[in-house]
Amino acid sequence: MKASSIVLGILALVAAAIGYAVSYAILSALSLPDGLAQIVILFVPVFVAGLCMIPFVAPLLDRAAKRDLEAYRRQSAATDQPPVDPDAPGD
Repeated sequence: MKASSIVLGILALVAAAIGYAVSYAILSALSLPDGLAQIVILFVPVFVAGLCMIPFVAPLLDRAAKRDLEAYRRQSAATDQPPVDPDAPGD
């Protein structure tokens, strides 16, 4: 695991915690009806925390996708070539 992956993971968790705390504080200060307030305070901070994590998690997923795509391209390029016949005369 690269050091940049660890740093991005830690930054994502910190950003999520800050986003959760800020959105919880803002929603707690609002005067919402009791039933609505419970649901909103439960789901909205988690959603905001996820949105705060995206800029840090996206590069990790992008690297993994590029690595997998390169492996797929290498594998498909190897299977597209005809098999080498050792008994065939060379050019």
